[in-house]
Amino acid sequence: MATVRIGTVDLPQKGGWDGYFKRLDYLELSGLHAAPVKASTLARWATTAAPGSLGLVAPWVITHRTAPTRVQASWPADAGSGDYRDSPAARTAVEALALAASTVSASAVLFTSPTMLSPSTANRDILRRFFAEVAPAARFGTARRVWIPSGLWTPLTAVTFAGELGVLCAVDPLLDDPDLPIERIVDLPAESLYLRPLGMGRAGALSADRLDALALISEAYQDVIVAFATAERFRDATSFAKLLNTDEN
Repeated sequence: MATVRIGTVDLPQKGGWDGYFKRLDYLELSGLHAAPVKASTLARWATTAAPGSLGLVAPWVITHRTAPTRVQASWPADAGSGDYRDSPAARTAVEALALAASTVSASAVLFTSPTMLSPSTANRDILRRFFAEVAPAARFGTARRVWIPSGLWTPLTAVTFAGELGVLCAVDPLLDDPDLPIERIVDLPAESLYLRPLGMGRAGALSADRLDALALISEAYQDVIVAFATAERFRDATSFAKLLNTDEN
C-alpha cells in the first residue's frame, strides 16, 4: 500500500499550526524563498511541526535571477546566481537551506523552476551539475530534494529526467492535458512522486471526481506527497485525507 502524506502549499490563514496538524501531516513552506529566516523562527517551526512534516522551498537566489516582488529584505545575489547556476550567492543560500532543513527535520527541500528554463541540452547540463555538485543529496541529510519544473517541461519528460538526477519530481495532476490522461499519470517512470495540484483557473473546492482521480494516482506509487495549492487548498486537502482514510477502512 502506498505511503501518502497530505498537506497544503503554505499555511491557510485560519486555524493556525495546531489546528492544521490535527487534520493534515505535511506542510510546504515558502518562508525561506524570499528572504532569510531568523533562527528563532526556525526553532519555532521545529517545535510546532513533527519531524518529517515540513517541506522547505529553496531561496529564490538559487533558482531565479530576480527576487519576488514586494520583498523588503532579500537574499543577497550576484551576477552568476539564479537559474541553478553555480555562484557564491547560490552556494551560501544552499548552505542556509541545508541548515534550515536539518533544524526543522524537513522531509523535503523544493527547488522551483522559472518558466523560461526550457528542457534544452544546456539547461539539462546545468541542472545535472547543480544537483550533483552544488546541492547533492548528502548535503540535506534525510530531506529529499524535489524539483518543480515549469514551462515547456512535460510531466513525462520531467519525471524521466528527474530520475536521472536522482531527485523527486513535482507534478500537477490536475492539468487538463489530452496527451496525459490519468492512465498515463499512474504509469510515469518513478516509484515516488510529489503531487502539487494547482487547479489553475478553478474556483471553489475540487469535485469528488477530481479527488477520486488523485486517489487513483496516489495509489500507483510507493511513496507520495500531495501538497494542494488550489483555491480551497485546506478544504481540498482535508477532504482528500478523509477520502483515503475511508478507503483504507
